[in-house]
Formats: sequence, C-alpha cells, structure tokens
Amino acid sequence: MGAGAAMPLMAASAFMSLQAAQTQARGLQAQGAYAKLQAKQESLKYKQNAVAVLDNILATSATITAKAAMGGVDPFSGSAKALRDYAVSKGAQELYTLQEGEIIALAGGRMQAQQYASQARAARQAGIASAIGSLGYGLQMQQSIGGPGGTTP
Repeated sequence: MGAGAAMPLMAASAFMSLQAAQTQARGLQAQGAYAKLQAKQESLKYKQNAVAVLDNILATSATITAKAAMGGVDPFSGSAKALRDYAVSKGAQELYTLQEGEIIALAGGRMQAQQYASQARAARQAGIASAIGSLGYGLQMQQSIGGPGGTTP
C-alpha cells in the first residue's frame, strides 16, 4: 500500500468508528427512554390500584354505615364506628403500600435510564478514542514509509 493510500483509509476507518459509536449511543438512549416509559406505565398501574382501594374504602364504609343504621344502631359511634375505622385503617395501609410501589417503579425507571445514558456516553468516548487511534496509526504509518510529513533525506 502506498503512502498516499494509507491516510484516506485510516480517515475512513476513523469516520466509521465515530458513526458506529453514535449509532450505539442512540440505541442506548432509546433503551433509556423506553425504560422510563415502562416505569411510567407501571406507576400508572399502581395509581389505578390505589383508586380501586379508595373506592373499596368508601364502599365498605358506606355498607357498614347503612347496615348499622338499618339495625337501629348509631352508625357513627360504638361498634359500627370501630368497624368502619378498622376498614379505613386497613385500606389506608394498602394505599400507602401501593404509593410506595409507584415511587419505587418510577425511581427504578429513572435509574435504568441514567445507566443507559452513561453507557451511551461511554460508547461515544470509545468511538472518539478509536477514531483518534486510527488517525494516529495512519499518520505514523504514512511517516514511516516516507509520505508527507515524513523525515526522508
């Protein structure tokens, strides 16, 4: 291979390294965006379940109140109140658990997206390093065989 052909080939190799790194980085960024989307979908499921829990709390409380009133008992005191308070307490515990699950799902998605972003940055840096290495090698090769910039007498 002549001195004139080495540098254009190395430049093409460097360009292709950069292009490959950019493509890989874009793919990783897309995976990060998808991880965020999945986390958001998971958090919406938790919210949907939380709404169902709230509906259940209201329905249970209404049922207890109605049955106590039908039985001639004051629904807002005594056993009826204690039963309603217990049902609300258990529902609230379930609701808090769902809310924590939502927070964990969103945080997990953010962490995964950050990890993909970090991998994308590393891929870009590796591509730049590879391109610089290819150009440096081409320049060294060109100088060693006496091409432009060489030190031939």
